[in-house]
Amino acid sequence: MRESIGSTWLTGIIITFIAIFSGFLAYSISYTKAFRVKNQIINIIEQKEGFSEFKSSNSNVVIRNASEADLKADSSAEGEIFKYVKALGYNYTMFDNGSNPCKEGKLKDGGYCLVKYCYKNGDTVKTHYKVTTYISLSIPVINVGINIPISGETKSIYYDNSNYKCDVE
Repeated sequence: MRESIGSTWLTGIIITFIAIFSGFLAYSISYTKAFRVKNQIINIIEQKEGFSEFKSSNSNVVIRNASEADLKADSSAEGEIFKYVKALGYNYTMFDNGSNPCKEGKLKDGGYCLVKYCYKNGDTVKTHYKVTTYISLSIPVINVGINIPISGETKSIYYDNSNYKCDVE
């Protein structure tokens, strides 16, 4: 009788450590992917000297419903970002019951939040963008989902080529 109770406890401890280890592994993979997406979004915005929005040949097409041909033909920053997010397989499921997790900006189709800050110093206008990506973790047994934000900012852009409006001045 004593050995059966001991093996039950040992099995419970092993299952607990396996659950903790696999949870940590899932978190680290999601964190790496969200961090990589954030950095690439910042790089694309800096290379394009601003955030330009997706323009398709059919004006009614939303970027997530765009065809491969429209995405390849489009050279906007939003199109480039969406192609990268789609190729990487970034999971951007939001668990906020339809509310906007972006406090200042708007959640874009790639699952990232973008806010444009504008500053005017005399005749010089400079802008920078704040990019926020999210780690989406769900625990199905207890039906809990959480979003962990990861934020970063671009360098100052002095000649902003975008038609994206300033959210905060």
